Amino acid sequence: MMIFWLVAVLLIVAALLFLLPPLVKARAGEGDALARDELNLTIFKDQMEELEADLAAGVLTSEQYDVARQDIERDFVRDSGGENSETVGQTDRIIGRAAAVVILVLVPVLAVSLYGLLGTGAAGLDPDSARSDVQAEGHQGTLEEQIVMLQEHLQNNPEDAEGWLMLARSYYFMKDFAAASEAYTRAAALIQDPDPNLFADWADAAAMAQGRQMAGRPYELAKKALSLQPLHQKALWLAGTAAFQAEDYTTTLEYWQRLVKQFPEGSENHVQMQRNIDEIKEMLGTSVETQTAAAQVPAVAGGATLHGVVRLSDELKGRVSPEQTVFVYARAPSGPRMPLAIVRKQVKDLPLTFTLDDSTAMTPAMKLSAFPQVVVGARVSRSGNAVPQSGDMETVMGPVEVSTAGELELVIDSVVP
Repeated sequence: MMIFWLVAVLLIVAALLFLLPPLVKARAGEGDALARDELNLTIFKDQMEELEADLAAGVLTSEQYDVARQDIERDFVRDSGGENSETVGQTDRIIGRAAAVVILVLVPVLAVSLYGLLGTGAAGLDPDSARSDVQAEGHQGTLEEQIVMLQEHLQNNPEDAEGWLMLARSYYFMKDFAAASEAYTRAAALIQDPDPNLFADWADAAAMAQGRQMAGRPYELAKKALSLQPLHQKALWLAGTAAFQAEDYTTTLEYWQRLVKQFPEGSENHVQMQRNIDEIKEMLGTSVETQTAAAQVPAVAGGATLHGVVRLSDELKGRVSPEQTVFVYARAPSGPRMPLAIVRKQVKDLPLTFTLDDSTAMTPAMKLSAFPQVVVGARVSRSGNAVPQSGDMETVMGPVEVSTAGELELVIDSVVP
């Protein structure tokens, strides 16, 4: 009982702190108006970024995106209307302070009176005596408790397709991806005509359940979504990722070229996807040349292995973050620049002991053992892309003899212009 009244008093005080300051203080000057406008602009940008992310992830349809964007823009225009910066007159201050006194008295009295009248009467003012009723009638509890309630509901109503969908999304939110995938399976079996969103979400959950790998069922589900809606953004991304993981770069390019057209020109998603497409094009453009060059060079006897250590120079340590990507690679000294072997780590792993051999080849047709000499390099990628970009940090060594290279030491000490 004491806790209830303490919370009630704190809520009333919070309400008064919200209502009273505008009445007893002068209006904000021009500087406050500018700060408010800057805050509105920041909120507007954040909302638009979240909206674009939801659209890119397939959470929103294009129509829902347009409606939400118009609402956000309308709110931004309304909230940006400036107030005049003149100081409130003496009369306004007197009226404001008088209103503050009235509110200070009436809010607590009305809060208690209305709660007693509209709530549960005497029981409402003594919540301990009514707690069992609230728990029985309400929907209180954590998400885990809600999931348990939903599971019990589905045990009694196993044909509730919407219930299975809700359970699948709840499991996904809780990162229980295997259970989410199974719940999507149950939902799809009950829905006569599943929409592409269901198949895309199901593919996502199934891929997460097997360690983010799209091979097998997840890929088939993504393709099913695309058979229903060929330009479904989430399904295009998942299918492209599946093809990339399978090293089917031609199909990857096909999916991602369809996907990039769904993003506004110049948007962050459009720019990032275009970079991925350029990377795939470079890989496809050099693969034939690399296979030809490899066929003309005798394989290195006994296989090929390069090993060593990668470090970051003291001068560059302050310019990187722990989560940025580090690539260690070997490539042919001339001709195509596509890596023969590559290892991907993060800055937090430095200094890094690495090994490059045929097991780290990007494709079976491009192996380290096919070249007696290679160029070895290491690069910190700010974007995470395998293709070098301005601002990345790198070091390059070689050509080196693969058979006699010994222990290599790579110190990343230069910035890509």
